[in-house]
This record gives sequence, C-alpha cells and structure tokens, in this order.
Amino acid sequence: MKKLVNALIIVAAISFLLGLVSRVTLVPFPRGLVARSFAQFTNTCLFFAIALMLLAKK
Repeated sequence: MKKLVNALIIVAAISFLLGLVSRVTLVPFPRGLVARSFAQFTNTCLFFAIALMLLAKK
C-alpha cells in the first residue's frame, strides 16, 4: 500500500507541474486539458493518497 501512496504522490506532482506549465503559457494541452483539469486531478490523487495512508494505519 505504501508503494501505491508514493505513486499517487508522484503522479500528483507531475500533474501539478503540467497544470502550472499550462497556466503560465496559457495554452491548453491536446484534447482540451487546461490548468483547472490538472489541478482537480492533483487534488483527487492527493486525497486518495491521504485516505490510503489513514486506512493503512488501522
């Protein structure tokens, strides 16, 4: 479970960086992915990672 949490955190960091690039350049990625989409996906990954960490502590 620890590996999954680490993977989710890494994916969230990459998504955050892609969203930051999209926001700074003001150019959406292909298929209409804009900075807001990346931010929402980052939040989802981090919330899921937190939930898994809390579940693992039981």
